Amino acid sequence: MKDRKNVLLTGASGSMGNAAFHELLKNIDDINLTLFLRPSRKNRRMFNKYSGTVSIVWGDVRNYALVREAVRGQEYILHPAALISPKADHYPDKAYQVNAGGAENIIRAIKEEPNGAERIKVAMIGSVAQYGDRLPPIHRIRTGDPMAPSRFDFYGTTKIAAERMLIESGIKHWVSLRQTYIAIPDSMSLMDPIMFHQPIEQHIELNTAADAGYGLSRIIDIPDNSDFWRRIYNMAGGESCRVIYIDYMNQMMNLMGMGDFRRVVNRDWFCLRNFHCGYFEDSHILHRYLGNQRQSINDHYRQVKEAMAWYVPLGRYVPKPVIKNLVMRPMALRKDGPLYWKKNAEKMAGRVTAFFGSYERSLQIGDWNDVPVINAESRLLDHGYDTSVAVEALTINELREAARFRGGELLSPSYNEDRDEKLTWKCAFGHEFKASTTLTLLGGHWCPHCEAPGWNHDAIARKNPFFAQVHYNSHHPEESNHFDEEICQAMVV
Repeated sequence: MKDRKNVLLTGASGSMGNAAFHELLKNIDDINLTLFLRPSRKNRRMFNKYSGTVSIVWGDVRNYALVREAVRGQEYILHPAALISPKADHYPDKAYQVNAGGAENIIRAIKEEPNGAERIKVAMIGSVAQYGDRLPPIHRIRTGDPMAPSRFDFYGTTKIAAERMLIESGIKHWVSLRQTYIAIPDSMSLMDPIMFHQPIEQHIELNTAADAGYGLSRIIDIPDNSDFWRRIYNMAGGESCRVIYIDYMNQMMNLMGMGDFRRVVNRDWFCLRNFHCGYFEDSHILHRYLGNQRQSINDHYRQVKEAMAWYVPLGRYVPKPVIKNLVMRPMALRKDGPLYWKKNAEKMAGRVTAFFGSYERSLQIGDWNDVPVINAESRLLDHGYDTSVAVEALTINELREAARFRGGELLSPSYNEDRDEKLTWKCAFGHEFKASTTLTLLGGHWCPHCEAPGWNHDAIARKNPFFAQVHYNSHHPEESNHFDEEICQAMVV
């Protein structure tokens, strides 16, 4: 009789975590499952009934003592727990404490276990938000692309910080899954001002909650000696889950009974830049290991329809001007909505500049006849080295060239063909830092001192050609804005 695997799952009440929980329950005879959950009333209602089947540690990932208790004796740690957008962007300090601080606590607890760094396997969840603004034609994303979180996207910055800690932790068996937009069946979750932050021409490769959770649960079946470990992956549903935002909104509004969504929202309510999403050029790599790409976008639409409350489709009988003026316009006028920013342009100047380019540009947006040409043209970003060659096989001169492409220097005199080796680098602004080639070349990270927040993207792009590929796709080289963290927090709504 084989031994049971000891598995810790955090965030089992979230969309990805809950789907993973139910997948793990199917094999409960083969595992000892522990849940780490916030002791909220909702969570207790959801999970008390499983107390005879699984172990539950009630706590907050910010509490190291409780994290240490949960990690004790574990072999696998699956960590999807997070404070996500839009809530994370309303509470940036809490988001950092939960997302980055929580990751730090888990890493510390692993290392304090007997032989923990060698023995325990850990999977943490990153985000497509780490890549920032990827409008066409650079909407095809690979894992080595630069970390360029959008201005005011505090959530994305917390995920970058957490991933840096994981990659450089010294833990032998880790993976970071950069998760795309998880499309949940609850159609009403769309009814938030954040829907207007996304430019209408954005390309999206989504993931269903079921596939996200299934993939996470499969990690405990990966052998210790697999080359799956110590890697970063983009996680999404594959080509069958790709859609352009304007088409996605139209389909969702039709399912909700609103018909053509252009009749209930104006074109100029939507931002022009500064969000995230794209097509994951390499999401198939993770699928080879986990078999997680099972569902399509049509499955998502079916799930939305099946989960919809009986009264939601009755919206088709409500006059469209009523929906527009009593539901959609007030939503766009909330403090985190673009209409509010424009109506309060002096107070919210930073947000207007970040999301539109300028107040004047925001006023020049036309009606629905003024829609950008959306075509299939695209290009991959240059990583500054031959990506067909394993980073372990790169020469010291090739690493120096990669550093120059990032506007910096490699200061280390030699390279031992080890992607975990901490090399010494210098960025274009003179900051010296130590980092592995896994972090810098495979992960797209660079100088921790220049990392957002605040956002000094305009200055960085002028000196860093690698970063400029992303930034100048939606920003003019003559822009010169520095988004200080404190100023951005003052505009948090």
